Amino acid sequence: MTMRGGGRAAWNVRRRPWNTRGWAVARPWRGEAAVVLASLVLAVACDGGLARESSGGAANGHAAVVEPEAVTSADAAADEPMVGVLVPEAEVVLVSSGFARLARLDVEVGDHVEQGAVVAEMDVRGDRSELLAATAAWKASKAELDRLALELEQARATRSDVEQLEAFVSKAELREQRYAEKLSAARKRSAGASLEEQRSKMEEASARIAEAELRAPFSGRVARRYVDPGATLSTGESVVQLISDARLIRFAVPESRTKVLHLGAPVMVAFEDEGIEVAGEVVTIAPEIEAGTRLVLAEARVELPQARADALRVGAIGRVRFTNGRGAATPTPIPTPD
Repeated sequence: MTMRGGGRAAWNVRRRPWNTRGWAVARPWRGEAAVVLASLVLAVACDGGLARESSGGAANGHAAVVEPEAVTSADAAADEPMVGVLVPEAEVVLVSSGFARLARLDVEVGDHVEQGAVVAEMDVRGDRSELLAATAAWKASKAELDRLALELEQARATRSDVEQLEAFVSKAELREQRYAEKLSAARKRSAGASLEEQRSKMEEASARIAEAELRAPFSGRVARRYVDPGATLSTGESVVQLISDARLIRFAVPESRTKVLHLGAPVMVAFEDEGIEVAGEVVTIAPEIEAGTRLVLAEARVELPQARADALRVGAIGRVRFTNGRGAATPTPIPTPD
C-alpha cells in the first residue's frame, strides 16, 4: 500500500500543516466547517447591520436618546459566544500501492480501531514467491562467497611459499602465483556484490509484504469504505478513511477580540443541542484576518470522555467562550431598576 504522492503502505494524513514524505494533505471536515462558520457569521453580521441602521438615525437629529441597555452593549458584545464546529484532529486515507487485489477488509463504517491495528490487507502471494526465490539466491551467493574466500586464502598462502623459494623457482612461476591471487580476490569481490544484490531483493520483497497490511496510525473510527474485499485496485486507489478520536473545535474570533486570543488560552465549549459543555485550550491560530468577515480562525483541543464523544458527532455546532486568564470573558453587567 502507498500514500498518495508518497511511498508504499502508508496513509494520507490530514492534519495541520505537518506533512512528510509527500503526503497530500486534504481537510474536507475543515472545509465544511469553514462554510458553516461563514454562513453563521454572515447571519450575525446582517443582524448587526440592522442595529447600526437603527442607531444611525439619531446621528441626523440634534440629540440622540440613549437607552439604558446601550450602556452595557459593548460589554455584552465582548462576552458574546463564538460559533464553532467540531472537527477531527487527524484524518487518514489508506490507498493502494499498485495493481493488486484486496484480500481482506475487516471493518465497517463506524467501527472503532486501535492504533496499530490491521485494517485491511492486500494479496501478497506473488511477493511471497519472490521473497522465497530471493532468499534461495542469497543463500547460494553466500555459499559462493565463502568458497571464494577460502580460494583466495589458499592463493595467498601459495604465493607466499613461492616467494620464499624465489631463488629456486622461475620468475614466470612467481608471476603466475601472484596473478592467481589477484584473480581470486576479484572473484570474491564479484561474489560479494552479487550477495548484496540478492539481499536488496529480499529486503524489497519483505517490505512489500509488510506494507501490504494497512494499519491504523492512531485510534479512531472508520469514516468511509471505498471498496470491498476481492476488488482489484490500481495505484493510489482509496481503500478506507479513518478519523481520529481526538477532537478540535474550530471557531471564528472577531478582530476586536483577538487581543485575548493566544496559544493555550482556555475556553469552554457548549453544545446546546446535545446538552454538553466541555473545556478546551487553543492550539492553533490562523496567521491572517479574513478580509470579508474580519474574523480570525482558531482551533481548540477539547477533551471528551468516551460517553460524551459517542454523543457528539463531527460537524456538531458549539458555542465557544474564553474562560479565564488573558482569555477571560468580560462579565456582562446586569442593569438594576431605579
